[in-house]
Amino acid sequence: MDLELKTSCKNPDDYKAAIVRANHPTPPQCGIFYFEIKIINKGKNGCQESKESEIWGCGYHGDDGYSFCSGGGGPYGPTYTTGDIIGCYLNFIKKMVFYTKNGVNLGIACNLPDNWKGILYPCVGFRSQGGSVKVNFGHKTFKYSEMINEDINNELNTLKRIYIKTKNWIKPNNIYLVDNYGASLDDLTDALTESLKNKPNNAFELNYRRKIFFIMGEYNKALEDLARLLEIEPDNIIALKYRGEINYMMK
Repeated sequence: MDLELKTSCKNPDDYKAAIVRANHPTPPQCGIFYFEIKIINKGKNGCQESKESEIWGCGYHGDDGYSFCSGGGGPYGPTYTTGDIIGCYLNFIKKMVFYTKNGVNLGIACNLPDNWKGILYPCVGFRSQGGSVKVNFGHKTFKYSEMINEDINNELNTLKRIYIKTKNWIKPNNIYLVDNYGASLDDLTDALTESLKNKPNNAFELNYRRKIFFIMGEYNKALEDLARLLEIEPDNIIALKYRGEINYMMK
């Protein structure tokens, strides 16, 4: 079922806005959280996507492309309007937030405080008469498919099963649950690094380690693996795509 939000704001003042908040907070134990909105109608003045909290919050504004964090903000990405799909990615492990536009990662927008233990709610802000959006919390395929929780978990479990079967790297009773992403990802990269010492041109393992580095926010390491992968497979479309995306994010 689609969740569509519409506003009927009667006050046209530019400095006043309405915020719609989800009923349930983002669960920090999941490690990674992502949702998207599709702008059905930007309304008169546009809209913004944000996470609001009395203590800490952040947002990405559609009218000027600014990213805001706890009151302060500055230039971040392109503006967005009717027809665009905007995503918000929150990584509790790396304590970072980034946004996506129409499936493209726009780069890290801000970081959570190191000692963060608060509660965050997905929010959408409007300051428009007649604005409307559709919200996707995962009941449909995301426009940005690289990092959705289900895909990450499936890929990690697939890779674990491969190593269990072929190299006895992890025993079945040591497989991690989804709320232990950090340790699981670190162990996977360690195992892949060790394996690549013996087979440095293994494109399958290079690509998986690249994807894990990307998930963890280790963009320089992901870029190194992409460069090696393109030396082996110069026409690898996925590698070319994500090399360009990471370079864009790191500008």
